[in-house]
Amino acid sequence: MKAAADAGLDTSPLTVASTRAEMREFTTRVLGRRTRWNVWVGLLVLYLVATAAVAALVLVALILGALGTETLAERLRDHALLLSAGTAACLVASVFIWVAHRMKGKQEELFRLHRFATANGFDFTPEVKEPDLPGLIFQRGTLRRCSARLRRFGPRPLEVADYTAWIAKGRAGESLHWSYFALTLGQRMPQIVLDARTDEGRLLGSTLPVQPAQDRRTLGGPFEEAFRLFCPPEAEGWARSLFTPDIVARFVGPGKTAFDVEVVEDRLFVYSHLRSLSCCDPQTWRWMSETADVLYARLEDLNDDAAMAAPDPAGADSEAAERPIGFAPPYARLRRPFPVMALVPLLVMVGVWAAALAA
Repeated sequence: MKAAADAGLDTSPLTVASTRAEMREFTTRVLGRRTRWNVWVGLLVLYLVATAAVAALVLVALILGALGTETLAERLRDHALLLSAGTAACLVASVFIWVAHRMKGKQEELFRLHRFATANGFDFTPEVKEPDLPGLIFQRGTLRRCSARLRRFGPRPLEVADYTAWIAKGRAGESLHWSYFALTLGQRMPQIVLDARTDEGRLLGSTLPVQPAQDRRTLGGPFEEAFRLFCPPEAEGWARSLFTPDIVARFVGPGKTAFDVEVVEDRLFVYSHLRSLSCCDPQTWRWMSETADVLYARLEDLNDDAAMAAPDPAGADSEAAERPIGFAPPYARLRRPFPVMALVPLLVMVGVWAAALAA
């Protein structure tokens, strides 16, 4: 196999925080969002409605509490309206601040990914509705979305994105959350699936939402119990030559993390069900880039007729023994400081209660 090329990624944009001016320009120019007066009016109405609803619940709780508390019953009755309104206003304000903090964190992550894409020659798209992709996970459900999609063109294309869809089930439903990176093959291939087995899977230990239609093959080697291979008979030699133990080892992560692989048409997808790949973790991006280089190098080798034969099992085991098994790094989320401002309304609420009960 040809040696893998150096990833050569500049991951520093993923770890440098943004400034207010940068975020303002990003949300306006890239995300196309502008804060208008009607947005503020809508938030104010939502705050007032939520406060009134919570105040009604608190008032009922105070009345019930006053019935069973003789010592504080008179004070609770006298200040019931103040306590219910003040408690509701503070609780709803704290929730609003927390939600705003989470939304700001998501925008911060999108901004860093956009900056990373610009520095490394990727095309960045915040959201793609109804993506036209041929893989297993893209063929079910409604409200299908690819978010934070990064695409690199050239001789070794690479596409990374998070994917969500809604599956209707009776009166309810469930949301599918996947992440993937994809390579472009030089030829069209029949469907080949390398299915990672897990104790928490839905279909006979599978993490995939749909069972592959192809026949199951014995993978062999040290990963026989961890993965299942599905492919038609005419593609079995090609699949075995591609999924050698050293390559399959790259799809095993720490703990129970594992990645499914699908070859369909002229694409090769690597799926992740338990972690996001379009993230701000430099180790994950280096792993994806190195894995893509190794896969592309192996695919180039498969152009030779000699490489189509299945590898010798003994040689495969010895090759895998020389390499570490867990190539995929742990998933590191973007860490943001705790929103201290969310505690301010709670402190005000404590002060309201202390003043009311002391009066």
